[in-house]
Amino acid sequence: MSVQLRSKKIKDGKSYYLDIYHDGKRSYKFLKIKVITKGPKKDNPVQRKEKIRIAEERAAQEQIRLISKGSDYTPEHLRQIYFEDFSDQFLDNYTKKDKRIMQGSVNKFKQIIPSDLKVSDITPELMERFKESLINNSDLSGETAHNYFTRFKKLLKSAKIKRLLSEMPTVDIIFKNPNKDENLKKEILDIDELRKLAATKCGNPEVKRAFLFCCYTGLGLAEVTDLKWKEIKSGRLVTTRKKTGSPINNQLSKAAIRLLGEPGEKEHLIFDIGKISHTAVSKNLKAWLKRAEIDKKITFYCARHSFACLLLINGANLKSVADAMGHASTKTTLKYLNHVERLKDEAISNLPDIAI
Repeated sequence: MSVQLRSKKIKDGKSYYLDIYHDGKRSYKFLKIKVITKGPKKDNPVQRKEKIRIAEERAAQEQIRLISKGSDYTPEHLRQIYFEDFSDQFLDNYTKKDKRIMQGSVNKFKQIIPSDLKVSDITPELMERFKESLINNSDLSGETAHNYFTRFKKLLKSAKIKRLLSEMPTVDIIFKNPNKDENLKKEILDIDELRKLAATKCGNPEVKRAFLFCCYTGLGLAEVTDLKWKEIKSGRLVTTRKKTGSPINNQLSKAAIRLLGEPGEKEHLIFDIGKISHTAVSKNLKAWLKRAEIDKKITFYCARHSFACLLLINGANLKSVADAMGHASTKTTLKYLNHVERLKDEAISNLPDIAI
C-alpha cells in the first residue's frame, strides 16, 4: 500500500494529484490544488510553498485513512470536523422523502449543543440527553420524538461510514416507538373539565385563551403561536401544520370563534404568546389546572388529543377526524378511537347495579 503525491504539467504551472496503490489496485485522486508558475496570476514563493504543504498534508491524511480502514481508529484530521458543517453537507445531499423530518431532527439536536461541537464529540451521554429532550418537548408527540431520534441515527451512521465516529453512540440506547401501542398515552380533557377551566382564572389570560382554542381546533403550540388573522376565513381555520406541512381547513365552532375575540389586521398574530417560553407556558398550565382542581398531567399538546376525542365522542367518523387533525391516514387517528372505546367500556362497567 502506498500513497504518492505527484504533479502533472498544465498550461500555466502544475496540478497535484495522489497516486494510490491499495489492495493490488492503482487509482488516482486529483486534489484540485494548482501551483501557478506562469502568467500575470502566478503564485509568489509563499503561496507556492503553502499549496505544496497542503497537498503533502492531504497525501498524509489519505495514507492514514487507508491504514486505519477496518479498524476503530479515527484519524486526527477527521476528529476536527464540526457537527454543523457535517450536518449541513449531509442535509444538502439528502434526497429522500423524509428530508423535512431529518431537518427537524438536526434542528432539535442543535438546540442542546454548543455551536462548536465536533462530530467526534457526540457521545452516548449526549445522545441520551438528546433523547430526553425530545421526550420532554411539549411540542412533540411521542411518535414524532421517536421519528426524530430514528432519523438522527441515519446521520450518525453516515458519520461512522465516513470515519468521523469510531462507533455508533446510540448502540445501547433504547427508544421504543409509541405508535406500536395503539392506545393513547397522553391525558385528555373532557367537556366538563374544559368548562371548569373556562370558568377558572389562569395566571396568563393569553395562555388560557390559546389553550382552549387548541382544544376546539386541534392546533399545537407551534401553530397557535404563529396563527394570524389571515388564516381565519369566513368562519374557517385555513392553515398548515408546522410539523408535517399538512393542510388544515376546518369549520370553527361557536366556542372557537368566541375565543378568537375581535378580528385584527390580516398580518397580526391572534394570540400574544410568542414571547413566553415553553417552560413558562407549562407552569401556567400546571397552576391553572391545580386551581381548577383537575388532577391530570396536562401539556399543551394534550389540547390536540382532547380535540380529536371530542370529535369522536360527538359522532365524527375516523376519516373526518383524521382530516381535521391533518393526519395522512387514519392509522394515527386510531389511537383516539381506542381511547374513546375504552371510556365507553369504563362507563358501562360503572353503571349502578340493581337487584333482580
